[in-house]
Parts: sequence; structure tokens; C-alpha cells
Amino acid sequence: MTDWNDKGLKVGVKFNKAGLSLDTKSDIMEEKSSIERGANMHQETYSKNEIDLKFQNLSDKVDNKFELLSQKVDNGFSNQVLQINNSFLEFKQALKDESEKERKERQNEKKELIKWSIGTAIAIIAAVAALLALT
Repeated sequence: MTDWNDKGLKVGVKFNKAGLSLDTKSDIMEEKSSIERGANMHQETYSKNEIDLKFQNLSDKVDNKFELLSQKVDNGFSNQVLQINNSFLEFKQALKDESEKERKERQNEKKELIKWSIGTAIAIIAAVAALLALT
């Protein structure tokens, strides 16, 4: 079948199994039939809305992962701060206990020094009294 297009070129139309073929003098164009193309495109292409939804879902998933990671990092820092504060409080308590222990030791040493001083004073007085009694 031979036909003329609007530019005055001779166009040959051939139907084959693969699709529609158009032959012109200058070039050859091949196009699949709309039935085959429609079946394949439905399986291979997505609408703009479907693509936008897929990107939105992907964006939401990425945002959720970053939010989860941010929470884990924040929790990790919070835990570290709590552990440092706990260690600081334990250190302060240990210093307090140590200073209390040292204060009690000093108090006991002071009492012992007083007892030794009184005992020594009594011994000196007794020795002086004995010397006076002998003379």
C-alpha cells in the first residue's frame, strides 16, 4: 500500500508482527503497536504520582532512620553524662567518707594525747612528791 503524506513524500506502510513500519525516501521509522507498547509500559513505567509517593516513602524512611540515629546518639550522650555525674557523686562521697575517717582518727589521737599528757603530768607530780617526801 502506498500513500502520500502532507509534505508530498511517498510513504510506504507495512504491517508486520513486531509493529508498524513507515518507510519514507529519507529515513525509516519503526514504532511498536499501541497494544504491545501499552502492555509493556504498564509493567515498566510508573505515573508521576506513583514516583512521587515512592520518593516520599523513601524520604520518610530516611528521615525516620536519621531520627532514630539521632535519638540513639542523644541517649548515648545522656547515658555518658549520667555515668559521669554518678562517678562524680561517688567520688564526692568517697572524699566525704575519707575526710570523716581522718577527722575521727584525729579526734582519737587528740584524746590519746590528752590521756598521755594527763598520765605524764600525774607521773611527774608523783615523782616530784616522792622526791620532796624523801628530802
